[in-house]
Amino acid sequence: MNSYDNLPDATLVTFPEIFGENRKFHIPDYQRPYNWENDQRADLLTDIDKLALLVKENANASHFCGTIICTMRDENQEDFYVVDGQQRLTTLTLLHSCLCRKIGKKTFLSTLGSVRFTPQSMDAETYTDLLNNGLRSDIKTIAQQNYDDAVKQIDKWILNNTSDAKDLLTLLEKHFKFILFILQDENEVAKVFETINNRGKPLTQMDLVKNHLIYVGAVNKWKSPNVNEIWRKIQQIAGDAEFTDADTDAVLRATVVAQFKPGRRNAGETDFTIVARELPAEENKYEEFQTFVKFLEANFQTYQNLRNASNTDPKNPILRALTLLNHHESITGVLPLIFARQFRRKDDHKDAPVLTAIEKTNFRLYGLPDRAARSDSYNVRLHTLAYDYFRTKQTDQQLIGDLTELVTNEQKDGLSTIVKSLTLDDDANYDFYTWPWRRYFLACFEESLLDRQSFDFGRLSTKYAKSDRTNDYLSIEHIWPQKADDHSVKTYRDSQQIRRLGNLMLLPHALNISSGKDTLDKKAHKLKNADITLLRQNEKLPSLINKAQDFVKTLQERNDKRFGATRNRFNKNTIAPNASIALIKTVCDLREEAMITFALRQWRLEGETEQGRGFAGMFSFNHSGETFESNKETASTKSNSNFVDITKDANETDHRKRLQARNEVIEGVIEPYYWT
Repeated sequence: MNSYDNLPDATLVTFPEIFGENRKFHIPDYQRPYNWENDQRADLLTDIDKLALLVKENANASHFCGTIICTMRDENQEDFYVVDGQQRLTTLTLLHSCLCRKIGKKTFLSTLGSVRFTPQSMDAETYTDLLNNGLRSDIKTIAQQNYDDAVKQIDKWILNNTSDAKDLLTLLEKHFKFILFILQDENEVAKVFETINNRGKPLTQMDLVKNHLIYVGAVNKWKSPNVNEIWRKIQQIAGDAEFTDADTDAVLRATVVAQFKPGRRNAGETDFTIVARELPAEENKYEEFQTFVKFLEANFQTYQNLRNASNTDPKNPILRALTLLNHHESITGVLPLIFARQFRRKDDHKDAPVLTAIEKTNFRLYGLPDRAARSDSYNVRLHTLAYDYFRTKQTDQQLIGDLTELVTNEQKDGLSTIVKSLTLDDDANYDFYTWPWRRYFLACFEESLLDRQSFDFGRLSTKYAKSDRTNDYLSIEHIWPQKADDHSVKTYRDSQQIRRLGNLMLLPHALNISSGKDTLDKKAHKLKNADITLLRQNEKLPSLINKAQDFVKTLQERNDKRFGATRNRFNKNTIAPNASIALIKTVCDLREEAMITFALRQWRLEGETEQGRGFAGMFSFNHSGETFESNKETASTKSNSNFVDITKDANETDHRKRLQARNEVIEGVIEPYYWT
């Protein structure tokens, strides 16, 4: 006789009748944990409040609370696994115990030391404590926290309810109705999971993948790796690190990409469908199964390490590389590569050439201004490299070479690409204050200025309001204010100088909020006399402003023939109105020279050459030294580009001659920078 022959078909039952015939229900470890939050529980409690009003009008009124789907745990027809209904049953059992406790009655769900409903093994102790006495053991998982939150929310609801606790208990026991349905074929469980929805909390891709892995392991009788145990570790990591659903999805997606599917996906293709296709229960793919489970666990640990990384001490190259990647605006394209590298070389901490190459590649392809619009085309190629590398088809050096080739194919003259991306042409309307990577760039630049190459990147994300130390939070400051009382800079070429990268710097928040509309002289004075710890780029600004003022004074004196004929140089009538423009132009030029030279060192890939060109510096002035009215600047007197990009053997242009003359005035000569 089939073990199901004596079981009822789908049956309409009350809450106590679910547990009739001595039935006990268990939540399999392969199911997702209890994840109802306040909103879902509030909906259920509201249903009870509405039901109370209906019962006053009609004593036979009831509320249908959905279907409970289960399968037999063994053949004694008393123990069952819950396939669908976990979230409702968990909440309702806790509600029943809270109401019973309120009126001094013991819940039928716990008799003679036996609990009639038990969740996943890792959470059973906490749940049982709350069910029996409303007290909890130490909280260790997200589900356990949700149990505790549920009891608190229910107790508060009972306290504030207009109905008596005894009446509420009667509503739950006699007026809540369910359909109890027992699956006749255990092999249908996986299919059921694909379509289940619980009050707007559908199964996630992680839930579906976990269910499938346990199913595959059970069919093939594989005892190791233990999927339940590994999922417990994953949940612990996710809880400790406070991962969002988006974080979890990102880890799973990158894992599937690196091991199974690097290319574009077909319509409707998900992480779950790919895993189910690549690891079918009917085929013996134990090594692939084992690798995927261990790879996924390792990747959650790597992702936690990545998101916690904030120190760039060169003595720890792995931590340094992870810190830089952690503070990228986006790492979606390279996350599979990061996971593959860490999994392949998890015991190797000597150096990090692959991670360093990944960081440089990601910045070059996704970080530079105007690169993001083309970024989608890079993902497939990066994911394919991750797939090949993960499957050990490539050495570290080959991968680094492939990353360099990918970047150089897109940026054939990489040196010029970096220079052009970080500067504004005269007709450009871009504003570097809107650049998503600006904080990251300025933090890296700050590190380059330090005597000891280590910077606390955690200061980029520390919120001012959460800290008593006002120098924790670093904000972005305009050196020349956007709302300065002097409007000459804002009207010059539609605020070109304000929008330049050289006009931005990181600054401790406390000083930033006190700077306001200060002139450059006042800002320099405040920086010199600040009583908080400044960044090196802040400390350097006063001397930079002094150099700029010296150069502007030279232009105003109109007696240096290197800046054009006397008749063309600064008009006496326009010296005062344009002095501010000349000053901030010089400040931005000098700062951008340092920033770009740093960027050319920082993000050059191994073996990359400069295509015969070099970076000499920034000079955004008229070649002829004419007045700084923008309508006087023409193609004959002013280069559209504000950088001086030279070839090794080129004759000196007027542009470069005047750049050299300016450097001599301020005694700040820099050598042209080449990728040799």
